[in-house]
Amino acid sequence: MEEKPLISVCIVTYRHKDYIGKCLDSILSQKGDFSLEILLHDDASTDGSQEIIRSYQEKYPEILFPILSLIHISEPT
Repeated sequence: MEEKPLISVCIVTYRHKDYIGKCLDSILSQKGDFSLEILLHDDASTDGSQEIIRSYQEKYPEILFPILSLIHISEPT
């Protein structure tokens, strides 16, 4: 039996509360003969993004693998 190819989607986000749910819904709605994993890093958002990410992770624990930072790594000045 041949294994399905694994599609890995990598997302980096910071303060995208208004968009992260739509982004994840779009990825999760893709259909095909493949396995899917979503690797999502949130850089310590303070706008509620991490709560949204956690709710998706609870629904899709076998697909969504979040990395939720506690400290924001700011851009160099």
